[in-house]
Order: sequence, then structure tokens, then C-alpha cells
Amino acid sequence: MTPTVEQHPPDDAQRNEGTLRSVRTAAAVIVLAVAIFLPVDARFAAAGFSRVAIVYGLHALLAAAALAASFTGAGRRRADLLALWLVTGAILNTFVYFAVWPRNPMLLATSLICVLVGSLLFFSWSVERMLALAVFTWTGFGLVGVAAGSQVEPVTLVSALGALGVGAVIAVAGARLLGRMRADLAERQCELEALSVRLMAAQEEERHRLSRELHDELGQSLTAVNAYLWLIEKEVPAAAPALRSHMGEARRLVSKTLAQMRELSQLLRPSVLDDLGLVPSLDSSLKSFAERHQIATSFTADGLPERLSPPVETALYRITQEALTNVARHSGARHVRVRLTAEGTDLRLEIADDGHGLSARAPGERVGTGLVGIRERVHALGGSVTIVSASGVRVTVQLPMAGGTPADGAS
Repeated sequence: MTPTVEQHPPDDAQRNEGTLRSVRTAAAVIVLAVAIFLPVDARFAAAGFSRVAIVYGLHALLAAAALAASFTGAGRRRADLLALWLVTGAILNTFVYFAVWPRNPMLLATSLICVLVGSLLFFSWSVERMLALAVFTWTGFGLVGVAAGSQVEPVTLVSALGALGVGAVIAVAGARLLGRMRADLAERQCELEALSVRLMAAQEEERHRLSRELHDELGQSLTAVNAYLWLIEKEVPAAAPALRSHMGEARRLVSKTLAQMRELSQLLRPSVLDDLGLVPSLDSSLKSFAERHQIATSFTADGLPERLSPPVETALYRITQEALTNVARHSGARHVRVRLTAEGTDLRLEIADDGHGLSARAPGERVGTGLVGIRERVHALGGSVTIVSASGVRVTVQLPMAGGTPADGAS
């Protein structure tokens, strides 16, 4: 089975990955342009083709180098610099083309406009960067045209500079507009994230309240009902065996309801999470999960503090709970492994099963809600989550750790 990998890193890494994809797309566009225009120049500019062939070679080499660099470690780390290098190189190559074959400045001005607008669309650069790039392009094109002297008609050069200037203004104005749109989207995203955090906090508080009421109020009431039924059963005369049987059955139903209610209370908010911390809670939860679903479980915890901050403990517990729910509903697994470790200032939670993985699930199965909940909790705490589906599913969560006293623990 082909592994399915889904990563949800922090925002900076996401932007870097998006820039890398744009660099690869832009490099492919440059190669396509070379493939289209090289035969055209060979057909209609045969007299000067030998002089411009080298420029086409440089264009292709530039695109190939950028494409190859985007798959290297240095290219992945400096995706924005790689994009700037690719665009600047394409502009300089166009200047070289203009210098060696200055017969059609309007066509080259159009090409540079495409580069400017394409840079805006592919990389969404800031107004300042687009303005600097536009000034550099317009000035360089003008200087090369002036240096060409009599090879370029003044009217044609002025027209080309005018068209390039209009294109540059459009690119800069587009950058300003996109900047405003990005700012608005970022503001809306922040509002949605804040709302998500508040909703999760409210949900957790409501779960805590319901758990306490189920355990304390309703639990005590049912216990009292059971005691009264026992007293009434003792007062039933021996001559009424049917009534005694009904009373005994009622007591058994009350006891069963009380046990189910206590289990529901623990699912809503386990008291051990507040009293003893995360590791005992996860250990208890996994044992209960194994009993309910007949799925073998293993749990290890290494290098953890005595206690973590309440938001981190709650998030890790709920993430594990969501992942186990998905395992029980969809995976067909026989074993689940949970490992929680401290790595420097970070916490790493790994939940792996030996089921059939995500890709083998039926299209109609609804498994997305739990995974979305996991992502929201991780993102709210500034962490990252990776989901790998091959022979089973492995969910890996990385979260910053909020201090504490180190203490190894395992169960």
C-alpha cells in the first residue's frame, strides 16, 4: 500500500512549503516558454538565432537549477531566497537577450511584464519587494535599450518602456491589493482560531460540569434508590416471590445504570486527570479502551515532568481519546501503541495502530471530524501534527512543553 502522509506544521513551515511549490511551478513555466519560443526564433529570426540561442540555454539552465535546488535541504530552508534568485535571473537573462538581439523591444517588454505579474501571483511578495523589482526591471530595460543605440528605434523603445511601466504599476498595485486581502484573511483566521480555542475551552468546562454532576448528584441519587429498593425488598413477605423477583431485577437495573453513568462520567472528564495528572489518566484510559473494544494496547511515557500545564494535559488526553475513537470505529486494528516522550522543550505523542489505514476506508465513512479536532487542539498550542497511513495509521503530535520537574515514568 502506498503510504499516505499528511503534515500540518506551523505557519512558517507551511509558507515555506508553499513557496517551494511555486518555485517548481515557475521553473516549469520557464521551461515551457523556452520550448515554445525557441522554435519560433529559429524560424523567424534565423539571422540572429545563433546569438540568442545561448540565452535560451541560460533560461533552461536557470529553471533546471532552481528546480533541482528546491529539492535540496538548503533550498527547502531558503525557499524565498530561491524564488528571488529565480525571478532575478529570468529578468537578467531577458536583458541579455535584449542586448544581443534588440530588434523587438515590445515583445521583450511584454515578457518582463509577464515575469512581474507572474512573480506576484506565484509568490505573493510584499509591495516593497515588488516595487524594488519593478524599478530594477524598468530601469535595466531602459539602460539596455539606450545602450543599443541605433539598433532600436526611439519611438519603439519609448513605447516598450511605457508598456513595461504600466505593467510594473499593475504588479505593484496588485501586490498592495493582495497584501490587504492577506491581512484581512489573517485577521479572520486569528478570529476563527480564537473562537475555536474558546469553544474548546467551553466544551471542556461543560464536560467537567456534566461529569461532576453525573458522578456526584445523579450517582448519589441512584445509590440512594438502590439502598431503598434493598430495604423494600427485605420487607416484602416471603409469600410474594414474584414481587421479590421484580425488586431484585429493579436493583440490578439501577446498579447497571449506575455503573454506566460512572463510565460516562469518566469519558466526559476523568477525575484522575485532575488529581494525578496525564500519565495515570492515559494508562487508565487505554486499559478501559482495551476492555471495551478487545484491542490490545501498550503505553509508554519517558522523561516527562511530574505535572504539565492543564491546557497541555487536557489537549494530549483529548487527542489520544480522539485517535482511539477513530481506531475503534474505522481501523480494524488488533493493537494500538501510544508513546509519550519529552524531547528537550517539546513533547512528542505518537499513536500507532496496525489496521488497514486511511486509504482503505470506504468513501462514505466519516472520519474527518476527529482528525480536525486533533489539528485544532495542536494548532491552538503552537504544535504540529503528522498523520502517516501505510500499514495502519500513525499520528505524531509535537507540542511545546510548559515546564515542570523531570521525572521518568512508564506503564
